[in-house]
Amino acid sequence: MTKNKLRLIIISLFSVLVILLGLFVLWRQSISLLPEQVPESSSAIDLGIVYLPVTPNVAAYYGLQVASGALVTEVIAGSPADRAGVQSGDVILSFNGTRLDEQIPLYGMIRTCPPGNKIALELRREGSDRIVEIVHVPN
Repeated sequence: MTKNKLRLIIISLFSVLVILLGLFVLWRQSISLLPEQVPESSSAIDLGIVYLPVTPNVAAYYGLQVASGALVTEVIAGSPADRAGVQSGDVILSFNGTRLDEQIPLYGMIRTCPPGNKIALELRREGSDRIVEIVHVPN
């Protein structure tokens, strides 16, 4: 065998080995993402809202008079939030008395609240604050 053929065989074997290793790594990562291993959780859709976390940039862009919270961008018709009177444009300031900020996001609060519990949301609407109660329901 010539040197060139031997070099070509070694490069080919090395390439196959790298491809197999890459496929193995991808396979291992996909196993950790299988649906049956992801804990079922009720999330923001249980309340029936779509929201945007309020940061200083978001507050400045939308002209909000708050530095943190959750800006409600959509309320699903017939949802618990809709029945409680939450409206698009409301800013959720607190969840069961705990103020929302970047370290305490609404999503995390909703995930830790068991379905069936009453939730008190402090809202700011057009400069005035109010509290509404919502029952966190499972999907």
